Formats: sequence, C-alpha cells, structure tokens
Amino acid sequence: MRNMINWVRQCLRIAPDRDFFDLLHWLGLVTVIVGYLLALVTGRPLIPGPFLAFTAINVAWVALLFWLQRPGVRRVVVTLQLSAMTLLAIAALFCLPLGVGFDWILATVTIAIVALASGWRPALVVIATSALASAGALLLAGSNWSATVSSLSQLLTAYLFAMIFAAVIRRQQELREQAEALAAAVSRANSELERAHNELRVRASQAEELSVSRERNRMAREIHDTLGHYLTILAVQLETALKLEERGDSQLEATLRDARRVAGECLAEVRRSVAALRPGDVAAFSLTEALRRLVDETQTLTPSMEITLDAEEPEAEAGPELRAALYRCAQEALTNVRKHAAASKALVRLRMEPGAAHGHTGADEVELTVLDNGRGAEGSEASEPGFGLLGMRERVALLGGAAQAGPEPGRGWRVVIRAPLTALDSERRAPEIARAGAAGASDA
Repeated sequence: MRNMINWVRQCLRIAPDRDFFDLLHWLGLVTVIVGYLLALVTGRPLIPGPFLAFTAINVAWVALLFWLQRPGVRRVVVTLQLSAMTLLAIAALFCLPLGVGFDWILATVTIAIVALASGWRPALVVIATSALASAGALLLAGSNWSATVSSLSQLLTAYLFAMIFAAVIRRQQELREQAEALAAAVSRANSELERAHNELRVRASQAEELSVSRERNRMAREIHDTLGHYLTILAVQLETALKLEERGDSQLEATLRDARRVAGECLAEVRRSVAALRPGDVAAFSLTEALRRLVDETQTLTPSMEITLDAEEPEAEAGPELRAALYRCAQEALTNVRKHAAASKALVRLRMEPGAAHGHTGADEVELTVLDNGRGAEGSEASEPGFGLLGMRERVALLGGAAQAGPEPGRGWRVVIRAPLTALDSERRAPEIARAGAAGASDA
C-alpha cells in the first residue's frame, strides 16, 4: 500500500513534506473518481450535451485545483481561483435537471478547500451559496419541498463537517509551522550560543596566555632590575675588598660591611619580589626621595664619578606603577653608566611637562633623563645585548609612555623616559607595547 501511495505521489509530483498541497491533491483525486463516477451512475440515461458539459466542469475544476497548489501565487489570484472553483461546483449541481446525477461531493470538497486555503469565514459564504444552489437544483429536478428540506439538512451537515474538518487541519498545520519555526529559532539560538561560547573560551584562553606572558615579562624585568642591580653592587664591592686586602688598606672592614649590607638588601628584595613583586624603595618613599637614595648609593659605589640629581616632585600624585617604572629605569640606566660608560659625570633629571608637547593632549607628563659624559657609542658597541633597555621600554609602554636611548652627538649617552601621569587604557596601550617590544627585540 505504501509503495502504491509513493508511486501516486511520484506521478502527481507531490513532495511528501508538503502536507497542505498533498491533501489538496488527494481531495481532487477523490472528487474526480468518486463524485464524477457517482454522478454518472446515479443519473438518467446520459445525453451527450449534459455529459460533455459535466465532464468539462470537472476537468476545469481539477485544473484550477492543480493551479492553486503552485507556490508563489499572489493572494488575489488565489481568491479568484477559489471563486471560480465555487462557481464550477455550483454549475455541477445544476447539471441535475439535465439528467446527470446529483454531484454534492464536488461542492463539499470545494468548501473544504476554501476552508483550508482561506479560513472558516469564506467557507461559510461558500456553504450558504452551495446550500441555496443545492435547493434550487433539487426543486428544478422535480423534488418536492419536504424532500428538498430533508436533503438540504443532510447536505448542510456534510458541508459543515467538511468546513470544520478542514479548519482543524488548517489550524494544525499553522501550529506545526509555528512549532517548526520556533524549533528552527531555538536551533539557531543554540548555534549562536555555542559559537559565542566557543569564541569566549578562545578569548579567555588568549587572555590567560597574554596575562601569563605579561606576568612572565614583568617577573623577568623585576629580577633583572632588582637582583641584577644589587648583585652588580655586591660584585663591585667584593672586587674593591680584594684590592684593599692586597694593599692592606684599613677601609677593608668598612667595605665588607657595605657588601654585607648590600647582600642583605638583595635578600630582602628577593623576599619582596616573591611576595608582591613591588619595589621597596618606591613603596616606602616618594619618587624624588627614592631617586636621591639611588643616586647616593651609586655615588658611594663609584666615588670617581660625580652624579647630580635634579628632580622636582610632580604636582599630581604619580601612581605606584609609574613610580616603580621610573625608579627601575633610573636604576638600570645608572647601572649601565657604571658598568659601560667610564664616565666622570652623570645627571639624573626628573621633570613634569605639559602632555600636549609630546602628543598626549590634555595629560601632564613626567620626563626622566639620565645623561653621562662617558664613551657613548663606543661603550654601547662593547656592551652586551640590552635586556635592560628592552625592560625599560616594556615598562614604560605598559603605562602609555615611551623610552629612548642613544649616544650624544659629542660624547656620552642619554636615556629619556616620558610617561603620562594618568595611565592609558589597555586598548590604547596595545600599539605602543607592540612597538616597544619590536624595538627592544631589534636592539637586543
């Protein structure tokens, strides 16, 4: 049976998922087979004229049915088609006085199709029209009033049943389409949610990797700027102690005490770095005072070099990150001067300047300059690749500033650090951080 239905579907080109058009085809098929044959069987001996007219009416009705099921037809055209099918069904009823059987099935199916296509209100109009036409056809065929009323009551029952049945099917189809649309919307929403979840997971993974990378770089800078600084001082003092021991100098004991003090400060700095990675000098003092202590410490280690501090405390309070970055940059710059420059003089200058002068409109800037009169470019060629300079650039770029370093035209080396007092947001800092990393990599 299923194979036969599929074969009929294929012959009529019916798509199995198009339930509405499938039902229209089957109703049309029922109309052609049952209604037409029943009318011919129950009628009087056929006359060629009425027979041909009745056959033409059925053929035209079926043609309109197949035309009605075409997709993309405008609503006005559908209304005209349904009206024509109603008129054909009424014409088939009036074939009764001509000797053809009473074809009430065609009218019943027309009512069902109108209810399916347009709703129950237009179907009520077709019911009323078909009822009047049926009564007229029965009276013209010689039926008396009582028989006509009895037949009409039965016809009205069939017409109303067809309308209600079709209306229920139409409503079921609408609910099914709504459910499918809702399911499709839920599926799309789930797909979007899953896509957003995957994207969020990727972003979270990238953010975690970036945070780990930044923290790793920050720890590397802290180790270089703290342990490197103190260990350099300790190495210089121990070397001095060895020379003093060779000469039997009385300052040996004082030098060893200083070395022990520096070793203790190095150990304390390690503990502070492990605990919070925050510089103790800047946390305990203002930036100017921290720079003064740094200059005095460097002066003690290098008595042959005269170090001048020219610092003014910024009018606006600098944040702890900015103070730490400037302090570490000055520390790294003075360490490089002591190790590579062979200078007799050095200058550490701290100034606050209007931000508009350097591109940061509306924000005041802090400028830190470290200048020496040492070997300059010759010293830079002899030095090792500059992880310190890379660290300085990264530190300042994270705060929205910039670091520059290079030889002076005559003699010496200059390091200039500029940063806004108000830190920029991460999106605006990203290009500067990338440029700083690229520049540092090329220097290294």
